[in-house]
This record gives sequence, structure tokens and C-alpha cells, in this order.
Amino acid sequence: MKIAVIGSGPSGWVAIKKLSELGHEVTMIDTGLIEEDSFAIEENKMVGLSRKLYLGSDLPYRKYPYGPQIKKIEVNPIYSFARGGLSLVWGATMLPYSREDTEKWPISISELEPEFEEISKLMPIAGSDDQLSSVYGRFISRRPILPSERILRFIELSRRNSNPDVTVGLSRIAVETGTADQNGCIYCNKCIDGCPKDFIWSTRLTKLGSKQLKMRVTKLIENIGSVKIEGLGIDGTFLTVDKFDKVFLACGPVESFRILANSKMVENEVLLRDSATFFLPMLALPRLGSAKSNSFALSQCFIRFNLKLVNYVSQFQIYEYSEDLISRARKVIPFGRSIPRWLLKLGLKRIVVSIGYLGQEQSPAIQMKYIEDGSVSLSLFFNGVTLEQRKKFISETVKGLSGFTSKRGLIPLNFLIKTAQPGEGVHFGAWLPMGQKSDLLGRPLGSNNIHVIDSSILPSIAPGPITFTVMANALRIAKKSVQ
Repeated sequence: MKIAVIGSGPSGWVAIKKLSELGHEVTMIDTGLIEEDSFAIEENKMVGLSRKLYLGSDLPYRKYPYGPQIKKIEVNPIYSFARGGLSLVWGATMLPYSREDTEKWPISISELEPEFEEISKLMPIAGSDDQLSSVYGRFISRRPILPSERILRFIELSRRNSNPDVTVGLSRIAVETGTADQNGCIYCNKCIDGCPKDFIWSTRLTKLGSKQLKMRVTKLIENIGSVKIEGLGIDGTFLTVDKFDKVFLACGPVESFRILANSKMVENEVLLRDSATFFLPMLALPRLGSAKSNSFALSQCFIRFNLKLVNYVSQFQIYEYSEDLISRARKVIPFGRSIPRWLLKLGLKRIVVSIGYLGQEQSPAIQMKYIEDGSVSLSLFFNGVTLEQRKKFISETVKGLSGFTSKRGLIPLNFLIKTAQPGEGVHFGAWLPMGQKSDLLGRPLGSNNIHVIDSSILPSIAPGPITFTVMANALRIAKKSVQ
């Protein structure tokens, strides 16, 4: 079977790998910007705490020089045209959605367990069989990457004085920690700028045996038994590729919508669901010790918090102090640039940073609208959760969390909360949910051979990491669609 996979991020990567393994002729179609393509990033400039570079480069955020535009108003969904996509700068968190997160889905999360297991054998997932296993299962392929001493103390205190509404465990992250014949993390603490040794997994590091075609897809034309693809090359040249038996769309929710809307396969206005994201500094009490060991700069600890009083779940990822935090803090703290570095360092060494996530029911939605010139407009959906309501939900969950963490050595500094714009947390999708606007193989209703396999088709967006679940669902679809 002749197959095209559009996109080089995690969902595209796992589909290409499986379809090639099954003996199909696979072509990866991707815009594929590389370091030599020095195009402007414009509205995606790195700002404050929310952006990471790729080994000092802004490559993942550069705009494609030709074709339709993405226009944003009060929202900022992050997308990438680089080879490897946002896997170049992600936080590497690999925690699946839970049964509770997916209880209203048309497929159960247990149906994805074989895919979770398979993926854990294809890539390094460092973690520990701890409290998280009771909620998320155990899908680990590497020994844990060790957190700082005070995070270990916090986890131990949480284990000794457990709370049925709170689950705490070591982060599960896609980092090579070493095997008998493979070196692993050397704890250089450079994670935020991109691992200089390539121990943080990304799709760009993995060679695929598929054919590759470099273009920005603009339109899909489905005929009986075949799909034609139209797009623009890196020099703006119009390109067309005929006669694929199947096409798998894995270029992220915004680009997937633009392509399908331009192809007249979906509505011109849809709602992109988001997981509201916020940064919460926390004061580490002396009982946890000092920041003697920087260890690594990715997430060190997960906290799942079930706020039963209002019946919703939130999730937090805890990050230790790192030298990189100083330069970032100087950009966002009032008069930060005038504070001596030594003084700022002294204060920040008492701080850990948590990133909190809410589910889609507590988060503003984003309206995506296709415009006749081929562009897409992204704006707040004003009939949904408002920014004020989001603020209330964040306040509620932080207040509840504080009752737990403060007794175990971490005090949330509520007055320093910084909330990301809708979409900036990069945990969004569900505008083409399976069982409603697409079938269980990700096909927009009315299509036979076009399968969407990115987060667009998730039935809902839960708080916390999204990549593992998206990859597992993409792998399921890739296998079932060619049987």
C-alpha cells in the first residue's frame, strides 16, 4: 500500500515506524525547516518563562515563508514547521491519560495499553513504579533519572503522609538514563536549552527508512481509492503528488484544521480545546534541605490533585532551581534586570517552580476560523470559560494544593502566579473528536482514506501531559487502518 504521513512530530513518527514495519511504502511529507532555513519567527518570539530554545536556536518557532497565515487574537497556540516539530523543545513528559480522564471516551484507555507498552520499547521512558502506577499504569523502559535531594524528601513525605485525593511520584520523561550498551544523562542541567548529548528524545534523532518529501501541504483531494496532495515547496513552488492509497495527517491541530478546511472536509469554524497552563513558584522550607544538587532541569515530580469539592482534577509538574532560571526570572520579575545576579540567585535557590494544568472544562476554548484566502484566525471563544472563570479555577486548585504541599515542605506563592495565554501550554486539540466529528480511526466523517492522528481527534483534553496518549492513539489507528 502506498501511504503518505504528513508531519514529523511524535504521532507522525510512530505511524511511519509502524506502517513501514508492516511492509507499506511510506512517504513522510513535512515542511521540514532545518537550521540552514533562517526565516523570521515574528509572533513566536521567545518570551519569559514559556519558551525553550533548541541548542540556542529559535528553529522550532520559525514561520514557513510561503502560503497561508495563522492569525492570533488573545491566544497563542504554539506550532512548529521544523523537522521534528515541538519534540525539539518539549518537556519530554511521558505520562498517559488515566481511566478517570477518559471515562467518557468512545474507546477505553485500556484499549491503548498494548500501544503504550509498544511505545515504551521504542523510546526511552525513565521513571519509577510508584504511586503514579495505580492511576496511570506502568509504562517505563529506563531507570529513573534522579531528582534533587529536596524533591526526593518531598516525595517521601508525601508517601508517608498520603492523601487519597493526591497522587505524587517521580516524573516519567523521555530521557536516556543508560543501559548496558548505551550512555545516559550526565546531569549537566542544560535541559532547558536542549541536551548537548542528545539524551532527551526527539523524533529528529531517529532515522526513518521512509521516503521524504519537503513541502507545506495546502489541500487534500480524495477520489475513489486514492488521495491527491497539493502544497508549496520551500521556494514557494506549487507541488502536487498523486495516488496515495491512504494519508495520515499528523501536523498538529492548527495545521490539520487548515488543511482539512481548505479541502472542504470539515466546517469552517471549530473549537480547539485547551488545558489552561500556569506557572506557580513554591517556597521550599528548610526541612527539605537546600538546593545542593541541581540534577536536571526537566520536570522532577508529578502531582495529580483531585479537587472533589468542585469535582475536577488538576495536575502539576515540579521543576527544581537551575541557573537558567535566573536569566528567565530577570525578564518577568518587575525590575528584575536591576537586581544583582548574586542576590537573585540567593533568593531563587529557595524556590522550586511548578507548572499547573487544568482540564478543558476549566479552560477557555479557542475558536479556529478558516478564511477564504486560506488563512486561519485563532481567537478566544467568548461563550465558553472566560479568563476570569479560569482565574477562579486556578485559585481554587492552588488553594486546595497548598493544604497538601505546605505540610510537606512546599508553600505555593500565590501572588507570583503567571498564567499562560490559551494555547501556550501546547496541550490542546479535540476539535475533531473521535465518535463525534470523526470515526474511531480518525477519519473526518465522509472520508475513507484520510486519517487524522494528532491531538485533533482526542475526545477531550485532560490536565497534564498529552504526547504519550496521542502517540498511542496514532499507533492504534496506524495498525487498525491497514488490516
